[in-house]
Amino acid sequence: MVREWKVSRPVSPQNLTMALILAWLAALACAPAETPDSPLALPPGGPPVSLVVSNSDLAVGDNRVSFGLVDRDYMPVRPDAVALRAVYYEPGAVTGQVRYRTEAEFLPWPPEGRRGVFIADVSFDQAGTATGDTLGIWELHATFDYAQSPAEAAESLTIGSVVSVAPTHRAPFIGDAAPLSDTPTVMTVTDLRTISSSPEPDPALYRLSVAQAVRSGNPTVVTFATPAFCVTATCGPQVSDLSELAAGYEGQANFVHVEVYRDPHRINPADPARELVPAVDEWGLVSEPWTFVVGSDGRITDRFEQYVPPRVLEAALLAAINP
Repeated sequence: MVREWKVSRPVSPQNLTMALILAWLAALACAPAETPDSPLALPPGGPPVSLVVSNSDLAVGDNRVSFGLVDRDYMPVRPDAVALRAVYYEPGAVTGQVRYRTEAEFLPWPPEGRRGVFIADVSFDQAGTATGDTLGIWELHATFDYAQSPAEAAESLTIGSVVSVAPTHRAPFIGDAAPLSDTPTVMTVTDLRTISSSPEPDPALYRLSVAQAVRSGNPTVVTFATPAFCVTATCGPQVSDLSELAAGYEGQANFVHVEVYRDPHRINPADPARELVPAVDEWGLVSEPWTFVVGSDGRITDRFEQYVPPRVLEAALLAAINP
C-alpha cells in the first residue's frame, strides 16, 4: 500500500528544533488525491510523520535543501532511503507538476549519531511564494518506507510541505561578491569574549576582519555562529571544526568566525532581547549557523546553511584553494 499525506501550511523557522514543533501545529487537512502530482491527502488526526524544511533562503536555481522527519511524538524518523520531488502548482491549480526529482542523504549532527537532518540538492525553475507577482506554490514531497510500530509491515509513505521559493537568494549565492563586512578582530578588542560566545575563543579565527580576509587574495571561510546561544547546539561544533581547518591550512586560507550577537559576554541567557551584529544584516542572514567559502577573487564559491561536517567543508575549501 502507498500512502500520501502532506502539511499544507508553509513553515519558515530559523532553526530545525522550532520548525519540527511549528510544522506539527501547522498541519491542516486538504483534499484526497489520485495521482502523484496532485495534492497529498491528510487523514483525520494528521499524518504519522511530518516533513519540515528548515531552510530560510530558497530561491530559483540550485539549492541545498535540508529537512527533518518527525513522528507524532516529535521523535526523529530516519529511513534508509528518502526520495524527494519538487512539485509546482500554478496559481489556483489543484494538480501540481513534478519539476525535479532527487535522493536525500542523512547528515548527522554532533554529537555523532544523535541528531541530524536530510540533505538534498534541489533546483527550482521558477519562483513561487504565493504572494505578489509569484502566486504559484512549491511543495517538496518525500517518499520513504515507514512502519508505525515494530509489529506492522513497512509501507511506502509520501508526505510533503509547502516551501517558499523567492526569485533570488537573500544571502550571497555562489558567484556573488562577498560583502566586505568590517568585523572586529584581536587588534580591535582587548578580550575576545566580547566578540565571541565560544568558551575559549580561538585567536586564529579573529586575526582578520571579513573585509581584510576577502581582500587578502587568499580563499576564506566565514562562519556565522553563536556557540553559547545556538538553539540547535551545532554552532559550537561548527566553530570548533573551523579552528581545526584553520590549524591545518594555515597560510593557505583565511578563517573568520563572526559572532551573531553583539556583546555576547553581556547577554542574559534568559532574556530574549539580543542585538545582532551589523554583518548579519549585511550578509542577509535570518538563521544560524551559516558558513561561506570565498575564493581568492572575493566571490562566493560555496555556502552552507546550518551545520556542515568537516569533510564537506574541507572539500569545498580545497576546491577554492585549487580552482
